[in-house]
Amino acid sequence: MDDTDLRKAEVWQLKYKSTDFNPKLIFKDSKDKKEVLFALSFFLAIMSIEILFNQPFKKKIGIFHNNFYKSLFKKNYERLDRIELNSFGFSLFIILQKLFEEQETLKSNAKDIIKNVISHWSHIEGTNKKDFGRKLKRINLLWDENKNTILSRTYESRIDLIFSLYKSFEIGIGDKDIIKKNISVLIFSVSKAQKEFRYDVLNELKKKKI
Repeated sequence: MDDTDLRKAEVWQLKYKSTDFNPKLIFKDSKDKKEVLFALSFFLAIMSIEILFNQPFKKKIGIFHNNFYKSLFKKNYERLDRIELNSFGFSLFIILQKLFEEQETLKSNAKDIIKNVISHWSHIEGTNKKDFGRKLKRINLLWDENKNTILSRTYESRIDLIFSLYKSFEIGIGDKDIIKKNISVLIFSVSKAQKEFRYDVLNELKKKKI
């Protein structure tokens, strides 16, 4: 896989960083559907990251990318890398479920949106093109496995995604009370993220009538 998508994300983020990523300006600049979806995907990536890192047990999980750590502790790094990939995937899926509830027509663009999100996320993390391809492959696989749940609008499907997100952290705690407490915190974090969904972005998106 070439690095076109990564370079596109780099140029795009550099261009709009000085505007504090103002959605009104960004969507005004977006001339076609492809550009609109790429802009939307940046905000979806940020919302997913907010779910991922807004956890009181994040230090215990140790979610981060660190190439120096990778070279010294390969086995542990592989676990952390797996946790990061899977947990970001399910965080994204929770955000996508909310997006599709608000804008159902975007369901047909799910794979393009996922690729764009991974491009933005990968650039934010300084990922190389090889790891970008690996990330995209893994998230697409998770999408294929969970597509029906993500596209469902039921309360049960949302809870299923939250449980999948919790399991992806691989905390490994056997105490049921602690698990219950952690899941309650996770549900609160997800609910907060959905209540604070970027409707300013969605409103600008709707103006484009894609």
